[in-house]
Amino acid sequence: MAKDTFEDRLERLKDVVDRLERGDLPLEDGVALYKEGLELVKACGKQLENARHEVKLVSEGLIREFDGLEGLASDAEDEQ
Repeated sequence: MAKDTFEDRLERLKDVVDRLERGDLPLEDGVALYKEGLELVKACGKQLENARHEVKLVSEGLIREFDGLEGLASDAEDEQ
């Protein structure tokens, strides 16, 4: 499952929830599915947190670039 996408994991989690909600599973199967669901939730949460961090880094980089461009524009105006 390490190479599964977020969407793959989310879809599998939906399947797990659907099967658990039906309530027609033997106890052992229900427990196994519940454990799988928890692992999927953790994996999805980690992927979301990594994506949030990546977006933050990109945003901060863009802000610094724009601030640098504004500084260049101010310097150019001062030279005129």
